Amino acid sequence: MCSYSPSHILILGRKQKHCTLATFQAPRDGPGQAVSTDGSLGMLGEMILSASESDRRNRHAWPNARTIKRLLVAVVLALLPLRGPAESHSGFPVDIIAGPAPQPVMVDGRIRLVYELHLINVAPIPIELLTLDVFSDNGASALASYRGEALEKLLVPVEKVLVSVEPTEGAGKTRAIAEGHSVVIFLDLTLEAGARPPRELRHRLTFSIRGNAALDRTVNAPIVAVVQEPAPVLSAPLRGSAWIAFNAFSAYDHRRAFQTVDGRLCIAQRFAIDWMRIGPDGRLFHGDSKSNANFYGYGAEVLAVADARVSDLRDDLPDNTGSNERSNRHVTVDNAVGNYLILDLGRGHFAVYAHLQPGSSRVKLGDKVKAGQVLALLGNSGNSDEPHLHFQLTDANAAMAAEGVPYELATFTQLGVVDDPGVLDSDEGWRPKTQTTPVVHRREFPIDNAVVTFP
Repeated sequence: MCSYSPSHILILGRKQKHCTLATFQAPRDGPGQAVSTDGSLGMLGEMILSASESDRRNRHAWPNARTIKRLLVAVVLALLPLRGPAESHSGFPVDIIAGPAPQPVMVDGRIRLVYELHLINVAPIPIELLTLDVFSDNGASALASYRGEALEKLLVPVEKVLVSVEPTEGAGKTRAIAEGHSVVIFLDLTLEAGARPPRELRHRLTFSIRGNAALDRTVNAPIVAVVQEPAPVLSAPLRGSAWIAFNAFSAYDHRRAFQTVDGRLCIAQRFAIDWMRIGPDGRLFHGDSKSNANFYGYGAEVLAVADARVSDLRDDLPDNTGSNERSNRHVTVDNAVGNYLILDLGRGHFAVYAHLQPGSSRVKLGDKVKAGQVLALLGNSGNSDEPHLHFQLTDANAAMAAEGVPYELATFTQLGVVDDPGVLDSDEGWRPKTQTTPVVHRREFPIDNAVVTFP
């Protein structure tokens, strides 16, 4: 229901670090041979440089673009020492940086860890990511292992993070990383029931060059610290029955919604949820969907999730008209979240409420509020395709220029899960499965498309 990137600012919800390892010397009679001071060039590198010498003799020119490219390749190969026992460091030409540290959050009875790795190929030749294994601090066994299609689904090329949240189609297309290119690896780890969260996560990645198994290399990096402080526990942002959590935990539309604001790339929506209400007929609206008033959730009271202070708000943007198309909305970074309200919860946590009704704010900037206090009304303003409440927790007083952080709701009762959201627009509507018994959840984050009741 919501994502704020200029090209995929959906906010729509249901509908979208130098060391020299080797040096080379050219003999007096001209370039064509190279010596690696650590003896690691190997036969393949020599063959490439011999080819460069052949170019010089045949074309009577030094250097040409092709020869320079081959020399660069030779440099890379020289930095790949032959496999030896107990090597503790790797010179493979990649830069791997972790995003915000993961913080344990309970989801459906299991601890989850959500974070990203940013991988840059700094070699002058393409590489391919073959495998990824994640280990806990004791390193005894892998918490998760990814190969083939499973690995493919974690990756988004950096040039596509603002235009697509879906995995790239086509086997190997994403795992192959061109020279100077980078990918984002989206990780979501599920721990065994009852397991304690690790203090750090270790990663082992295997790469290949030009599909040559003799050149496969393993990089043991990076080590990612895990936040040990428990996730904040919040009261519900709404009250009553049959609220559906669209784009909830790890759903692509929010989980992968990178946004650039003032030169910074972040995912404020990492743990966002779009809340809509299901009516007695099992649908989201009755009658004409072009009328906001016909949506069962429109005008619902939006509640403070904790004792807090109002740190920012806006209340002057008009609502969109019911169910509407993106082409009918003029969306900018400044108006994407529509009318909004931010609460400073303390300890660097900020609760963001977006797409509120114009003129519905019951508070003003600087006000102190109590958990459960009415703040405003659910609306359809900003980049919203239907009336809903977009709610998220961030690490800064901003709806977009911040990182999304996890939280848990104190309590909610799960009535069921909507397997096919399309049914909510049909005459049939949604009903809980007859064998489904409502389940009370405490201190948990709702799963995607869960239908819940709040106290």
